[in-house]
Amino acid sequence: MGESDVAKDGFYGWKLLWILWAIIFLNFAFPTFGMSVVNTDMAQAMHFNHKELGLAYSAFSLMAGLPAPLVAMSINKVGIRFTIAVGALMVACGAFLMVFTAHSPLQAILVLALPVGFGAAMCGTLAPQVSMARWFHRKRALALATVLSASGTGGCIAVPLLNHIIARAGGNWRAAWVFMGSTSVIAALVSTLFVKESPEQMGQQPDGGAGDGSATAGEIKPRSSVFKTTEDWTLGEVFRTPSVYILILTYLGFFAGFFIYVAHGIANLEGLGHSPAAAAQSIALVLFSALLGQFTVAALGDHIEMRFLFAVAVCFFGAGIWMAARAVSPMSLYPYAVLMGSGFGASFTCMMAMLGNYYGPKAYPLVLGFTMPFGTIVGAIGPVVAGSLYDKYGSYTAVFSGVAVICLATGVMLLFAKPPVKHAPRGKVAAAAPAT
Repeated sequence: MGESDVAKDGFYGWKLLWILWAIIFLNFAFPTFGMSVVNTDMAQAMHFNHKELGLAYSAFSLMAGLPAPLVAMSINKVGIRFTIAVGALMVACGAFLMVFTAHSPLQAILVLALPVGFGAAMCGTLAPQVSMARWFHRKRALALATVLSASGTGGCIAVPLLNHIIARAGGNWRAAWVFMGSTSVIAALVSTLFVKESPEQMGQQPDGGAGDGSATAGEIKPRSSVFKTTEDWTLGEVFRTPSVYILILTYLGFFAGFFIYVAHGIANLEGLGHSPAAAAQSIALVLFSALLGQFTVAALGDHIEMRFLFAVAVCFFGAGIWMAARAVSPMSLYPYAVLMGSGFGASFTCMMAMLGNYYGPKAYPLVLGFTMPFGTIVGAIGPVVAGSLYDKYGSYTAVFSGVAVICLATGVMLLFAKPPVKHAPRGKVAAAAPAT
């Protein structure tokens, strides 16, 4: 079937959305969130202390985000499909290296950092987000929230499933990596066969404008208060606006806090007296609740200005992590998980959508590439700091409470992250159109 034939079959953007959803589910969600179970069992088998447990996850998360500028350049130079496929194969190689070569903390940390972490950077959420920004304008929040929901869906399935796989293997954590390596191979094949770079490649326009007669991005008439630029921003122009720095600062709260909890959540709950099974179920609920936040943004994000949704979401996350440090009763495992998970899911989706709304699809890969490393760094440092403080004081309360305070502060700051104004040359007016 040729590209012209494909165009006649309808707007490919919706098909591509679910293809990318499947890739994130198969290849990114399992190692990212499943490590909360796998690393805990690995740490017990290799006699890690809590600092080494945090370092193992930090090594992965650092390399899963720090190369974002390189990933952005790869997307622009060789394309989304190639970037995802190569990254998935790297994750698969790393998974099998974990099975056969990781016999000490240092070996495990190196494998998690290099092939697994760097591979996850290439085939994680950055490329699918760039793809959705290219394919959708009017329904960008819906598309981004839907494709990112694969991460939360995969996470809430990964934790209990990998726990079950390890249990069936007699406590052998390496069995989980065999499974994850296999799913990454499948993701590489799916990417190679089905991912398309842009609507123009298919003879289409964003939101299906060429196929169904809808207005294109440049023809949208203002009928909503949601700001979505139609200007092409440069990276230099982006970093001359105050809003981008406010968005970056939010990483200190919800993003760092989430990675701290993924790395230490089970250890925290077991330390509060809960069983490993109950702790794993609670973490799964956190990840499942992220879907609630993402779908809330999908429903409201194209109708309510993102910074207001974002401010509420980070406060939800802050309340949840504050409660997590004090979740001593069986019933307390549920409310904190719902607040934390929904707050993170909504916060992350709002941030990704705001960057696209404020600075446009052409700048989007580089904007993500140069802002995500900050989140990666704080996300990587957080678990190590949390583990060190636990080893010293025997409690996560101070760290979790500190994250809650930062979330509250960044929630207030977000109210001032107003849509940026692009300064056009004299005689020209910057075109910024609200979405329909």
